[in-house]
Amino acid sequence: MKLLYRFHRWISAICALFFLLLCLTGLPLIFSGDIYRWNEVDERPSFGELSYQELWSGATAGLARIASEMPERDVDVISTDTERGVLLYSLTWQEENGTARRARVAYAPVQDELVPWRGTHVKSPALASFMGTMHNLHLKMSMGRSGMIFLTVMCFLSFLSIVGGILLYPFFMRQRLFGGTRGGMSAGNFFDWHNFLGMITAVWAGLMTLSGVAIAAYIIGHGSYRADVEAALPVDIHNQEPIAYEEMISYAADHFPTQRLLYLANVREDEPAVMTLTDEGHPSMFRGQEVYLIRTEEGLTHITQPMPRWLTLCDSLRTLHLYNHDTMPLKLIWAVLDMLTIVVIVSGFAGWFQRHRRKKEIPPVLTDGTRPITAMWSMPALFALLSIIGMTAPLSYAETGDSIGTVAWGCCLLLMIYLWQRGRR
Repeated sequence: MKLLYRFHRWISAICALFFLLLCLTGLPLIFSGDIYRWNEVDERPSFGELSYQELWSGATAGLARIASEMPERDVDVISTDTERGVLLYSLTWQEENGTARRARVAYAPVQDELVPWRGTHVKSPALASFMGTMHNLHLKMSMGRSGMIFLTVMCFLSFLSIVGGILLYPFFMRQRLFGGTRGGMSAGNFFDWHNFLGMITAVWAGLMTLSGVAIAAYIIGHGSYRADVEAALPVDIHNQEPIAYEEMISYAADHFPTQRLLYLANVREDEPAVMTLTDEGHPSMFRGQEVYLIRTEEGLTHITQPMPRWLTLCDSLRTLHLYNHDTMPLKLIWAVLDMLTIVVIVSGFAGWFQRHRRKKEIPPVLTDGTRPITAMWSMPALFALLSIIGMTAPLSYAETGDSIGTVAWGCCLLLMIYLWQRGRR
């Protein structure tokens, strides 16, 4: 028990400040989509959801419209937005004074409409800058790749700290009332809150740290995967003639019929054209398989590698971090859980600090008698079950799942309030 306690204490001392940073920066990011939408001056055009196949079937018509209406502009990249039903064309051109310019336009194949894809015009630049800073700090401490790696290590240590706290629970709670708090500013009261709220938020915080590690590992791993594919490219590339976008779309349909096309980039004669496809085994992955196209005397050929399977696991965990709190009630509950986790971190530090001051302690709130191990774990197990339902239901059953998740989290918070009221001294 002493070894486990020291492990939990020193691991927490190492990572707690960085875990606190993740909680503080993550709090506004819970509402990032709502904040970005509110801050937009004009909403981006939306023409209704379309499949990838429906979008790419209209790519040629979109290129023809651009060539007709904007002949001086070159198309560098084509990507898709299936939710809004548009193809996005990145354009480049030079002004008369030689200044290079870039812009994007959206083409809706069904409506045959070519419209500007709005830039970064916002109501409050300060708010946009604040959200960008929060995202940068949350993902990589504004330190680039090295910051991301460092935060990933801290996130994993935070996960180990949470696991250590769960394992320590029975040693501290054999005769204590779950939810009992002594009051005052003593070390014991701070640790009462630390233990109580720590067990309530354990599943949420544990899954958030674990999925955070998975997200960072995915980003870093996908970068390494792309580097491996690029390393297999010939040193000297010379396309016999430019590779047209229409050829790339046809090539993807012929050689990768089971994969969806996400992105096309056409380049100069001395560089390969680039296609990004969904992963064959896991098409929902937000970063896909990289395929490089080269034109030789024999025709088009491609260079690629399948994505490593471990990236699939990382991508699956990503959904627990990002896609299970889309409704406002769930976002508000997540904000409460985030703040409760902050209280867990701060109360641990405060209890440690107060203990070293050796102030007189108030006796803990005890149960009526010695409890069996099953009774000791009954409340934490119930919170864990409700938390798992709250985290996973929104991923499985669409709107019904959001309702189930909201109810599960609501029961967690109501039960927490009841236990706190019961155990107040």
